[in-house]
Amino acid sequence: MIGRNTTQKFLTTITFLSVLAAMGCEAYSPVSPSQDDNTPGVENPMFVRVLTTSEGSSDRDMIQSAETSISRVVSAETGGTVTNGYVSLHFPPGALDRDTEITLEMPRFPEAVVKCGPHGIVFNKEVSLILPIDKIDSDAADFKVLWFNEETGRWVGIDGSVVDGMVVGKLEHFSKFGYESGG
Repeated sequence: MIGRNTTQKFLTTITFLSVLAAMGCEAYSPVSPSQDDNTPGVENPMFVRVLTTSEGSSDRDMIQSAETSISRVVSAETGGTVTNGYVSLHFPPGALDRDTEITLEMPRFPEAVVKCGPHGIVFNKEVSLILPIDKIDSDAADFKVLWFNEETGRWVGIDGSVVDGMVVGKLEHFSKFGYESGG
């Protein structure tokens, strides 16, 4: 009997060690950090800043508005624009299911990070998030628009472009968004 218990313990230990060794040979191992991080986006992007004064800002006009958050009702039928003097949200007619109170905040002012609400709302048509280049404290010529993916904790690029002196991001839903220089 004693020999049988020892054999069972030995086989159990060998099986356990074999499983651990096999797990360590995988591309992803729960016991060591993965060397291949395929999660899209970045954790801490360097967001551009908006101009707060004309001093030291390459002779650009001083931004007069100090309001960094605003709330307005937007019509589902006619659409509309909500702006805080720095960034604007443009809603085409039919983007919303019903008239909705829209909030726009810049929680990390003067960083160009925008929190839009109601959080998580999804649109019937793309909504534009707009930041004029002349309100950005940067000499870069190219910019990116990012949204914060709460599930991954990372910032992910969205469809956006520079059009007529404005950085325009196309939104399908509300979350947190930010502007980063593209170069």
